[in-house]
Amino acid sequence: MGKKDLLMILALIFIIAGCGKDSSSIAEDTETATITGEVVNVREKPGTSYPIITQIKKEETYPVINEKDDWYEIKLPSGETGWIAGWLASKDTAKLPSTEGSIAVQNLNVRSEPGIESDILGKLKEGDKVKIIEESNGWSKIHFESGTAWVSSEYVDKKDAGGKKAKHEPANIMVLHDHSNIRKKPDIKSNIVGQAYAGEVYEVIDQKNGWMEVKTSKGKKGYIAGWVVSSTDRPPSQRRPGKGVSGKLIVIDAGHGGNDQGAAGKNGTLEKYLTMKTAKLLEKKLDKAGAQVVLTRTGDKYVPLYNRTNIASENRADAFISLHFDSIDDASASGHTTYYYHSYEKRLADTIHSHLSESIKLKDRGTQFGDYYVMRENTQPAVLLELGYVSNEDEEKIIKTKKYREQVTDSIVKGLQDFFK
Repeated sequence: MGKKDLLMILALIFIIAGCGKDSSSIAEDTETATITGEVVNVREKPGTSYPIITQIKKEETYPVINEKDDWYEIKLPSGETGWIAGWLASKDTAKLPSTEGSIAVQNLNVRSEPGIESDILGKLKEGDKVKIIEESNGWSKIHFESGTAWVSSEYVDKKDAGGKKAKHEPANIMVLHDHSNIRKKPDIKSNIVGQAYAGEVYEVIDQKNGWMEVKTSKGKKGYIAGWVVSSTDRPPSQRRPGKGVSGKLIVIDAGHGGNDQGAAGKNGTLEKYLTMKTAKLLEKKLDKAGAQVVLTRTGDKYVPLYNRTNIASENRADAFISLHFDSIDDASASGHTTYYYHSYEKRLADTIHSHLSESIKLKDRGTQFGDYYVMRENTQPAVLLELGYVSNEDEEKIIKTKKYREQVTDSIVKGLQDFFK
């Protein structure tokens, strides 16, 4: 072998070695946008005329991947991209190195996206080492197998700047299925001491062999299987005594208000007034049934979306009901629809919707997934009701009557009674 050939081989080895270096330890310059507006629309393309994908809040930070005509294309936690107005954000360049961490629980779900609805790619054991690439809304993006994946940040112990392990605080878990058993011991053959329902959140007291020790609604300690729960940053569910809706705290959200009039009917009916009248009547009936009721607005004033969800979080509401009336360019569109965002909210949506369908005579548009801020960003179980189309002249005449509001509110109360039964 000639000297020239030997030098070429050595150079190739160095190149390969360089490519094999752990890229997670290298800090990269990354542009980020920090939101300065209170609530900012994320649009499909750079311009105010394009459809809105979602909304984001003040002081949230997102990676910037493109820029055009004073608009920034950002990457959302879901992996989707969208455009925001540059005058509603401040752009910075930051170094985002990967950090080390270790898994603090047994059988931690590793997911394809940052959310409990995403696919489970595998599991990690307590003590497993991970490298964190980025963090977003309570989730950590890590190197996993041959690619990347997401885990709940609550279950990852990170090292601080001095290399010391940060203290791991007790985590919360959310139940994924109705009638999940809570057992006396961490064993599937152990006696059942209670049951948990989809969407309920418990604080983890201890963990043993893939089981989470929690406290039941009656104050007893027991274990729930790790494979029927998921980590969450939601606060533990409030334990309120009482049958049905009695004793439960319900937040009623009258959509729109103030300078946000909502939909407008051909004959001048405004959505913001319909939702307020319906909310106050519903409050009266729920109060009579023994529920604690909180309204997100009590008069004709504008309330930011994040304030509405904060009310539910601060009160640890048992349910959040957002009231709306639909509108569309097609004047023939009609009917009522019930929306949910998280899978654990579907039973609440189905239950209320079934009672509405039995009572009101509008077209039944069913329960559907809806990506609306007041549900997506809510820490409490939430549904959004579209109670008819003001853009349909015939339907407008029906939905603005007191008789219709009586039917709707009776149905919602019955639905909540049935749900909490």
